[in-house]
Amino acid sequence: MRLAFVDITYGYAADRPEAVEALGGTTSAVCFLARELVKTGVDCSFFNKIDAPRTVHGIPALPLQALADAVHDPSYSAFIFCGRWMEDMVRLIKGSTKAPLIAWMHESTFNPKLVPMLDEFNAIAFVSEWQQRINQPFVKPHWKQIVARNAMNPLAANMFSPAEKICDAKIKPPILFYAGSFPRGAFHLPKVLERLRAAQSDFSVEVFCNINPSNHEESDAKYIAWMRSLPGITHVGMVGQTELVRRMKTAAFMMAPNPWPETSCIAMIECMAAGLSVITTNRAALPETTSGFARQVAIEDADHSLRFDAPIDYVKFAAVVDEAMREWVQQPDVTEQKLRKQVDYFNAHYQWSQRVAPWVEFVKSL
Repeated sequence: MRLAFVDITYGYAADRPEAVEALGGTTSAVCFLARELVKTGVDCSFFNKIDAPRTVHGIPALPLQALADAVHDPSYSAFIFCGRWMEDMVRLIKGSTKAPLIAWMHESTFNPKLVPMLDEFNAIAFVSEWQQRINQPFVKPHWKQIVARNAMNPLAANMFSPAEKICDAKIKPPILFYAGSFPRGAFHLPKVLERLRAAQSDFSVEVFCNINPSNHEESDAKYIAWMRSLPGITHVGMVGQTELVRRMKTAAFMMAPNPWPETSCIAMIECMAAGLSVITTNRAALPETTSGFARQVAIEDADHSLRFDAPIDYVKFAAVVDEAMREWVQQPDVTEQKLRKQVDYFNAHYQWSQRVAPWVEFVKSL
């Protein structure tokens, strides 16, 4: 089997997760899935915005222009479009190859500019059952479908031995942790923390995020400086995956007041595997992603596929964080038992090696 992963948004090779720069979810998924596929004998190639060809982990990464030759190569079993795609490119490739075309959907729903619905696709891979359900009205009758879930960076897997106490690894006073993009929760953190400080004072906050509320360099710099000046905030900014995972292990709580139509949050999966107590909303696929282990605050229009501005109840969200923090201190045995079940569950169900067989069988079925 030979697979082509096509990404029109970013340029990278299969070692991108080891770079010091922050890593996006779609890129993470492409790299780790391909690396696991190659281990089983599946030939994988990347076609993306990389400047010059590189081969890492046995996976060639080629500029998009190289597709002009690849589409005429009959050895390819499928062309997989990762996250976003262009209508003209998909149609040109369809006209040049007999291999099936798969849309690997990461957005919440289709739209003409970024993720157009195209007859040329043979199949679609969703990353959550929520995403599949929301998009059923738009799915073409001939598309074959699969829910192929995301998984964690292997660095986040098996952090704790069976006999190791998870709570012992957590720094005290506890660290409240955020990882993700700015509009997916970081925007709301200052107001949540303002309410939380009325009930709790002995904690610190680490925010791993590109803070860009205005996309204007000077204004954003002022906002970052203000955020760093808030009581208890000890880190604001992005780090690479190795450092991020190391910080996860010592943090006690993940706060994610997320109004976004989330399809599958890899950072949250990794936090749950790292033994953080997660407080988030019930937005979109977050209940599915967290598998019943997170505390979730109800949000307006939780199922809406396009709304990005649903209000967060700061008082209620802070109260749920306070409740989790009190249980952590007052009922350590209960907390440890919950976290052990959570960590074991995510290690058992969210590793990329477990995604290989479903993907291979899906491609074979086309």
